[in-house]
Amino acid sequence: MFVLPPPVKQNQNTCDMARFRFFSSAQAGVDPHGWTLPSSYAASKPDTKPTLIPNPAIFSNADAPRKLDLSQGILNYPDASHAAVHLALLECFQKLRLGASALDVQVDEPPEYQEKMTPTSPKAASRPRKSQHWAVLVKLAVARFDAWWSNIHLVLTHAAAYANRAGSGAQIQLTKDYLPPLDVLLVWYAFMQDTVAYMAACRDREGQIPGLPSLCFPWMAVRAVIDMESMTYELPNGAKTLFRTLSHQSADILEYLSSPPAYSEEASLPFSIDFVAEVQKHDEFIDAAHNALWIRSPALHGSLKRAAAEYMKLWSGGSASADATGNASFGVQLFSRTSRLFPHFYERLLHEGDVKASKSECGKQPQATDQESSECICWTCELIRDELPLFTHASTAPNRESASSTPASPLIAQQISSLAPDTLRQIQDDLGFYGAVEKARQRGHRLPTRPPTKAEKDAARIAKQRQDEVGYRPGINEYAELQADGSTKIRRSKHANAWSGLNWAT
Repeated sequence: MFVLPPPVKQNQNTCDMARFRFFSSAQAGVDPHGWTLPSSYAASKPDTKPTLIPNPAIFSNADAPRKLDLSQGILNYPDASHAAVHLALLECFQKLRLGASALDVQVDEPPEYQEKMTPTSPKAASRPRKSQHWAVLVKLAVARFDAWWSNIHLVLTHAAAYANRAGSGAQIQLTKDYLPPLDVLLVWYAFMQDTVAYMAACRDREGQIPGLPSLCFPWMAVRAVIDMESMTYELPNGAKTLFRTLSHQSADILEYLSSPPAYSEEASLPFSIDFVAEVQKHDEFIDAAHNALWIRSPALHGSLKRAAAEYMKLWSGGSASADATGNASFGVQLFSRTSRLFPHFYERLLHEGDVKASKSECGKQPQATDQESSECICWTCELIRDELPLFTHASTAPNRESASSTPASPLIAQQISSLAPDTLRQIQDDLGFYGAVEKARQRGHRLPTRPPTKAEKDAARIAKQRQDEVGYRPGINEYAELQADGSTKIRRSKHANAWSGLNWAT
């Protein structure tokens, strides 16, 4: 669980960091949840490099399969980048729930039974609790999903004609201009989590919509419309217009609900599924993801890498517990849910991989949260695991005020003492900086900044080397010409037009 670090005296940065270096080595025997962290960082200025958390590079591989070629291996998806987009999307779902709780709407409920009516008898219309606000929103979201799903053939046909630039052999994927609103996406997300029901529904319409079963989650499009600074899902105008055309409703469900009467007929989806219950089933995991806040963690890359390895180890070992167990770690649950967003791949993983799961197992969803796992997944513990993969700490909510005077257990103290002093200082500095950034973000202040760390410099150097190896790629109206000396020169077409220079993938 993410807890902001306690502030230290805000003196000059150099004095603060000097004092921090002195205390850092002395904290090796303190429980990591009680470390005193640096918190004095310079605020970013307009002419300085902005602080970007999470690092955009974490999303670089969040693409969809260009072709449904299962012979290349069914464990290639998901990647850590998909899980990172998933975490960001869960934050958007969380914000949607918070927005629902602020609505000023009424819910019609039957009055309580009474033998005799009295002047103080409750009225049928009453102000709902926060959970009722969310129930109202989800019920309407299901009806809006009905309107969208019923017209998915129109969406995909239009996308195939105007947005599919990967050739006729590639799978059709939704671009950002064809995305549904966030509430509709939430219902679609919940529907995909039940692999058996979802694939059956897709196959029922495959005659009308060829390729529908192989349509996976629109990863790149979702990444493109999420503002990572505010964790806000922002549809482009084209997508808003498309949804209004299909449903005659505003794409913003909160806007629609805030303008009474907010009424919708019961959804007429041809499935024997309680979609409201299916959506609400994921509330607990959305809360767990928000409490852990891995998407803002300095250990995000390492956490996802370890979670992916743990998930793949379960599958490669032939254990159905990768999905069916009730004691799955938060990381395994994250990758399990992410895998289900590649429904065709996931179905084949179950039925053609080493694991031979029954259809009933296909629809199971691990319900355990991080509180039920034995290992703490807070920022501190996860960042330590980047250096000490076998680091263990009980899964308890970190309380720095009470833990600051608590000595570390002998096992934890032994593990922490094995870290080099510079490594320990860097861990604590990363925790302090990321905590200060999150605190500034929550308060609406300008985000702090700091000089690049050694790891950041190394990453930038490697990225530049890779870019130099790849070289400059020709753009529109440009082409590469091989020279006599073996070098490549980029030339511009003299007869440029809108289509020249494009190499379509087939």
